[in-house]
Amino acid sequence: MLSTRPARRIALGAVSLLIVAYSLVIAQQILLGVVAVAAIWFTYLLFELIVTLGRIARALERLIEQRADTDTRHDG
Repeated sequence: MLSTRPARRIALGAVSLLIVAYSLVIAQQILLGVVAVAAIWFTYLLFELIVTLGRIARALERLIEQRADTDTRHDG
């Protein structure tokens, strides 16, 4: 699941539109805009992946701690 903050995606969408508009109107090179927008979205998705993996790691650590606490209660 992507970020719970849709403002990031909206802002990225707006920046993407501005970049594509600039590349079409000013630079007159559509590929330049497409590459720039793809790089921005790739970076954003990589950031989201890292955040999600961090959440998974924290959840697994909590699960391991809970199981360790449960095992020590039953053993002792």
